[in-house]
Amino acid sequence: MIRLVLSDVDGTLVGAWTEDISDRVCQAVRAVAASGVEFGFATGRTIESLRPIIQKIGLKQAWGVCSNGAVLARFDESLPDGVEVIRQKPIDPAEAVRRLLEAAPGAIVASLQDGVYLATRPFPPDELFAERVAPYDQVVGHPTTKAVMRWPDESRADVLDRIAGTDLPDGIDAVMSKFRAWLDLLPWGVSKAATAAELTQLAGIDPSDVLAIGDDYNDIDLLRWAGRSVAMGGSPEQVLAVADAQTATVEDDGAALVLEELIVQHS
Repeated sequence: MIRLVLSDVDGTLVGAWTEDISDRVCQAVRAVAASGVEFGFATGRTIESLRPIIQKIGLKQAWGVCSNGAVLARFDESLPDGVEVIRQKPIDPAEAVRRLLEAAPGAIVASLQDGVYLATRPFPPDELFAERVAPYDQVVGHPTTKAVMRWPDESRADVLDRIAGTDLPDGIDAVMSKFRAWLDLLPWGVSKAATAAELTQLAGIDPSDVLAIGDDYNDIDLLRWAGRSVAMGGSPEQVLAVADAQTATVEDDGAALVLEELIVQHS
């Protein structure tokens, strides 16, 4: 019996690089929550960029596995700020960024500081939430739960080739998006799956009772870990290979199809 749904956001509930979420998806998420199944988001988004999605859906409560697992949060509209940070694991990004820029120059670098992304120069439109341009030393000079590198004039494949042999400092890992030359830096050993395991232990839910939905490389461990997993249509082959099932694309409300089926099973 599914007791918790953990869904990716970008490419799963909303289209890539957009804040648009369909009415059908919103209704399906609310219906799942109303049925007694807990709902959570497992996303590369920060707390600040996940919050408007939760508000658009209209959820009063939700779990947040944010920043690819570096942050675990509980959203509840009854809380003073609407959210409680349960755990976070920051990194010092400076040396990792230096090595990656040496291998592949030209990236925009950003890090999350006090709810604002400090960036070395502006990102392409609508790609980054709460962005402010700042000097390089300020961007990489402080611990952060989310650091991003973006090569706007390069293809994803070209950047991957150039950074393939780069040794990152101990304690830091990196995940490339399936969409663009966009690299997330995160603590080594931190993933959506590892933090989801913390969440289920906290909530008293067995992993076998978790349904996970995702579409990108940073969802692979989550889909492999969950008791039931569904990959979105259009996902990379590596993602499809670890999922129990495949649904339609985000443009065709694939996540809603999965959630509507779950509601029928719980009715």
